[in-house]
Amino acid sequence: MSHETFTSNLFSEVTEEQQQMVAGGKTIYDDLSTYFNADTTAFAFAAASGPGGSVVTQEFAEQEINTSAYKSFQLNPYFYYPY
Repeated sequence: MSHETFTSNLFSEVTEEQQQMVAGGKTIYDDLSTYFNADTTAFAFAAASGPGGSVVTQEFAEQEINTSAYKSFQLNPYFYYPY
């Protein structure tokens, strides 16, 4: 039995997807990244004068939100075959 006949018989027994996996036809690299930034600054003030006196109010608020996410999925896209 020659090598070509053996290979032909071998691959006739498996599905096309299995043939691609054996032959190295599957390469998947999945990458997902996200980022969110919120910088909120609020400044409020009031001033009033009257017969009872004067008043000044002041408010300052700051909110900072930083978030991040990362996902990576690899099914051997850069497989190294050592010689």
